[in-house]
Amino acid sequence: MQNMQHEKGSFLVVIDPGHGGWDNGASWEGRLEKDDNLHLGLLVREALEDLGISNIMTRDTDVYIMLSERAEIANEAGADLFISLHRNSYPEQLPTAMGVENYIYLTAPEEPTGRAAQLVLDSVVDVGVQADRGVSRGDYYVLRRTKMPAMLLEMGFINNDIDNQLFDEHLAEYAQAIARAVKEYQSTLEDSGNATPCECPICPNATVMHAQLLLNSYFGLNIPPTGVLDATSVHGAIMALQMALNHDLGADLSVDGILGERTLAAFNGIFPESRGYIVLAVQLALMLNGYDIGVPDGVFGRDTQHAAQKFARDNNLKYETFATPQMLSLLFK
Repeated sequence: MQNMQHEKGSFLVVIDPGHGGWDNGASWEGRLEKDDNLHLGLLVREALEDLGISNIMTRDTDVYIMLSERAEIANEAGADLFISLHRNSYPEQLPTAMGVENYIYLTAPEEPTGRAAQLVLDSVVDVGVQADRGVSRGDYYVLRRTKMPAMLLEMGFINNDIDNQLFDEHLAEYAQAIARAVKEYQSTLEDSGNATPCECPICPNATVMHAQLLLNSYFGLNIPPTGVLDATSVHGAIMALQMALNHDLGADLSVDGILGERTLAAFNGIFPESRGYIVLAVQLALMLNGYDIGVPDGVFGRDTQHAAQKFARDNNLKYETFATPQMLSLLFK
């Protein structure tokens, strides 16, 4: 991993060559995705430096870096843009399995994240590709866990011979195209006087929006995915908790979205490695409050426990486990 001190106020890009080490990624006839990603990443670094743009690589050798560490590198550096480089693949060689595409997170805002992703994709397409597959949305870990505009760029299908030929012939040009797009993105931010994403309280929050979408999906609710914690979201989260208590414990509660005495009494706590819909409801409530619980999987694992501990500290509560009605009342406030 490359080390670089980020000068406060400067524009910083994190280049993330996907996979590495024992994780080969996709492969085709001896060709490994991890190698293509690293070759492109190193050239992107050179192209960015030629344009005077500060950058950090999550890896610059053939080593394995956990997904959580990749996101942490970017977050701790206070990066302004995150670009994860990959090669696509499909089990079958379908005629449509070709071309380049770019992904942003499910709830990422079109401005600035969508615009940054489109600039990079358009610049790559201008060099020459089989097909422009567009900017799409996906639930990729590094997109979900990074706190700045982030994209996952799929540079053609590794099991498509023409995509591979184009990748090899235009590798340096692709790197320069990505760097030019980053420079254009940086320039537009400076022109608008908004070099960093807005963090004001009324702006949509990706974690909150993700929780709203998951509450709708798992519990059949209809919460507007605004990315802002409001009364409608809290009401829905309480309904989800009541449904979970009924499902997991047979509590026979009215699903009214009111955190009354019966609902509080039915909750008997969740403990390390507890599983079920009650845990999922609590995870989504923590997310609504802006806490990062890792994967909302209905398991009270390490990441969720850390989030619960932080929630307790932030509310001046003693934390032993998530078992008190007081903590529940504050979470669904």
